Amino acid sequence: MDSSKNIEVALFEAASALEPHDRDAFLDQTCQGDPALRRRLAKLLDLSSAAESYFEMPPLEKRPTETFPRAVLEGDEEGDSGKPVATAGHSPTMGRYRLLNRIGEGGCGVVYLAEQLEPVSRQVALKIIRLGMDTETVIARFELERKALAMMDHPNIARVLDAGTTSTGRPFFVMERVTGEKITDFCNERQLPLRERLGLFIQVCNAIQHAHQKGIIHRDIKPSNVLVGEFDGEPVPKVIDFGIAKATTSGGSEHTGFTVTDQLLGTPVYMSPEQAMGGSDVDTRSDIYSLGVLLYELICGRPPFDPHRLKDANPQEAKRIVCEEEPVPPSQATGTKNVVELDWIALKAMSKERQLRYETANGLATDVRRFLNNEPVLACPPRRVYRLKKMIYRNKLAFMAGGVSVFALLAGLGVATRFYFIEKKAREEQSELRRLAEEARNNEAKLKEAAEFQGLVSKAAVLIQYDDLQGADHLLEQVPSSSTPSSLEAGEVYRKVADWHLLAGRWDEAARRYSSLVRAISKVDDSDNDTVSRNLLYASAAICYTGDAAAYDRIRGFAIERFSTTSHPVVAEQVLKVCLLLPANESLLKQLRPLAAVLSQALETKDSIVTRNQHLAAWSCFSMALMTYRDGDLKSAATWANRCLAYKRRNPAREASANIILAMVEHRAGHAEKAVALLNSSTEPVIQNSDATLKYGDDDKGSWHAWVTARILLREAAHLIGKP
Repeated sequence: MDSSKNIEVALFEAASALEPHDRDAFLDQTCQGDPALRRRLAKLLDLSSAAESYFEMPPLEKRPTETFPRAVLEGDEEGDSGKPVATAGHSPTMGRYRLLNRIGEGGCGVVYLAEQLEPVSRQVALKIIRLGMDTETVIARFELERKALAMMDHPNIARVLDAGTTSTGRPFFVMERVTGEKITDFCNERQLPLRERLGLFIQVCNAIQHAHQKGIIHRDIKPSNVLVGEFDGEPVPKVIDFGIAKATTSGGSEHTGFTVTDQLLGTPVYMSPEQAMGGSDVDTRSDIYSLGVLLYELICGRPPFDPHRLKDANPQEAKRIVCEEEPVPPSQATGTKNVVELDWIALKAMSKERQLRYETANGLATDVRRFLNNEPVLACPPRRVYRLKKMIYRNKLAFMAGGVSVFALLAGLGVATRFYFIEKKAREEQSELRRLAEEARNNEAKLKEAAEFQGLVSKAAVLIQYDDLQGADHLLEQVPSSSTPSSLEAGEVYRKVADWHLLAGRWDEAARRYSSLVRAISKVDDSDNDTVSRNLLYASAAICYTGDAAAYDRIRGFAIERFSTTSHPVVAEQVLKVCLLLPANESLLKQLRPLAAVLSQALETKDSIVTRNQHLAAWSCFSMALMTYRDGDLKSAATWANRCLAYKRRNPAREASANIILAMVEHRAGHAEKAVALLNSSTEPVIQNSDATLKYGDDDKGSWHAWVTARILLREAAHLIGKP
């Protein structure tokens, strides 16, 4: 296809994405001086079926299983939203989906309300390429939308349920049906107070933060892409339409060529200056700008710039408005002075210079929460230097003329002195600007690096689902331990790969993965439950067994810092085992004594979470025996160990560990023969069962980390008693 035909294809695609009443103005502007081209494009837009053959699109074939009208398969451009697609006596289906109504369309897709027939029956939204839009560029964009949505799992982002292609190769995907109204309409029709509007906005920020952590930039955040519905009487916003999203990870997509410089993707009113200029370096701070515009509209009831003015302006004028004009602060637009801090927040988010915006959507949400909690916000009014630069930029000629006049008037009144101070101030400002630019570059590099590492972990999670643990481990090798992403997903990935290494006998590799597991979960779960402490149990056993003392000390330090004030007896029991696999100094024991008190009290309470379960109770007695032995209280250690052995529910690993503690107690009490007998009774079972468990993954006789715990204690007891 020659270059002129490529231009016509691009113009046809752009016009097809517009509403019918906007197409004439678009064609008038883009086809100036070429009336023949104008007539051809108008005819093609009126006759969509003729457009297919003109643009060399593949013919559409209907498979026998797709018993529905051809127009539905092709994405009927002439249908009305909400119009049923079924014909009399005919139920339109596509695979396991029955199409009901056409409910809307985006820039490159048509959306249908559909009914899923199997394996469950439910209503879903099915999005398919629009007729005349299935060029390589648009299909790549559509494919990226599908992949972007599939990567995300957040209650405020529409979930992807399925994906596929029609018989003609036209891609589609199926997502949960999102019912609701535009967030601005929802707030205005119900006259929601400002506090409730800001609560909805915080949820939207959380959704965008989740997308950014997955390496996805939305690039078209606007009210129509944030729908609010009521669930259980509570309003819940959902972000939709990632159709022009850009993956920031290196492995985001191989079809990213459609993000062409100077091509505007998005809605001008909500578009960031760098996006309006058509640059290729758009990053997550572009979404921060759009969130700022949405916040402005929720506060004021209107966007910062007049949509009609932007719509009527030519492209260059629209860019100038977005890139240069400063919006009126919300407090002035509403005449309400008590929202001046929201002025600072909204204007910081909408700063023309992206390095002055919030670094993350979470940072923006946090400042809004500070406002709601009557706490000082981090945003502040724009600096005078910043405002002066903007004024000079808008009034270049006036400032140049004024500068000449002032220079003439002051030439004889100390020119040298004044120039000295001007130069000094300029140097300081330039130094500050360079510092800000360097900081912005560093922050952007860190953000991209973090997104890349998170992307590798997400890919590893997918490979694990297909039992490709070796491939997942290869991906994790590319993530430095110090840069381990902090997420529950990362924790689960590292745990499964660590277990895989351990069961294959690769202890050093398992220990490294368990160390990364601790980093992954260290900042994402601050609840007082046993999820984190249980993972620490696995990590400490593996790392301690390898003899990496430094890594084991880090595990101990994190466990104490994280759980020193816990009131949960199961967490206390697990932390005691984590920290006492090896002898402890007085400082560590002092920090562990409150946890021992929590556990001891639970064991003496008749109906506690510990005493209701014999398995938990027996292990808790073992942990108390280990704690009192490390603390030098041999009598209490023997009492707790015998109490552990008295439970009827058997567990060979636990019983062996309790007998090893008794052996060390008897040795320190001077009963050498009894100590040797107890140690002999445990040595062979510990060695045989721990080897078998680790080799075959057999959990019938005790979990692997329980046998490893016994083996670590056996090593200590053998050294103490003098038995080889």
